[in-house]
Amino acid sequence: MRLLVAIGMSVWLLPACREASTPPIEPFQFPIVVGIQGKPNDYWDAVLRGMEQRLNLPGVHLEKILFTGSEREAFAQRLQEGDWRAVAFCAPNDAWAKATVEQMVQAGVPVVLMGVDLPETARLGYVGTYYYDAGRRAGAWYARRLNSGEVAIVAGHPVPRAVSEFWEGFRHGLLFNRRVRARLVPLSESRNAPSVIQKLVSEGRVKGMFLMGAEVAQQGIGAARLNNIGVLSWRESAKDWYFSKQIDLLILERPEEIGVRAANLLRNLSQGRGADLQIIYVPYDWRAR
Repeated sequence: MRLLVAIGMSVWLLPACREASTPPIEPFQFPIVVGIQGKPNDYWDAVLRGMEQRLNLPGVHLEKILFTGSEREAFAQRLQEGDWRAVAFCAPNDAWAKATVEQMVQAGVPVVLMGVDLPETARLGYVGTYYYDAGRRAGAWYARRLNSGEVAIVAGHPVPRAVSEFWEGFRHGLLFNRRVRARLVPLSESRNAPSVIQKLVSEGRVKGMFLMGAEVAQQGIGAARLNNIGVLSWRESAKDWYFSKQIDLLILERPEEIGVRAANLLRNLSQGRGADLQIIYVPYDWRAR
């Protein structure tokens, strides 16, 4: 009888012991940070929207930080404080940006770059538009279309180095016709586009114009009263200019897809998948007469 009572007591106590020794299960977290040096605008809104859609997964926490040049150190401090599984980053190609990437990599955090590649760093991914290729194709298009004269490129873009890379490609594409020259007119404020374009239009040697950047094009399209107008934009509304024959060349970026592709890399890297460098150029839409 005593044996039965002892067994009964043991069976009754066993669940309680098991419950006491089993630690509570905590949900696994994937904290990911996105750092972008730049002002809020619809380009970065689209990139972040694509990332949010792709990373809308259980346990994923996405922190988005847009910062200015004077806020770099505060951003770097936030990177050091967080227990990040992966980092997405966009900043001008300089010593600070390279050091920031290297610090994260040395801490064991994989880094994916967006818009601006930093080839000298140990980043594990890059996603962006191939601006050099877009510029080269545009330059070759103008070289075939014009017999002589000058093409003015009025440019302002939120991605650092986008303008310089496009310009380099444009000049190379224009080599197919050495009678056609090109001039780069960078704008720090897109609201200045109309007055700058009006002055260029008044110059007889300007036979074509390319407006690079959605806001530059939006502000300046009304003043660009020339033939041979080209536009690089990321806004779907730019298609209306092409279909109405207000412009002859349209290059349409896909920033939301850039966000999706970057999110794919971040998700894989945060889960320990994919250790080889991946360079991804998101295709742009090309329309030309």
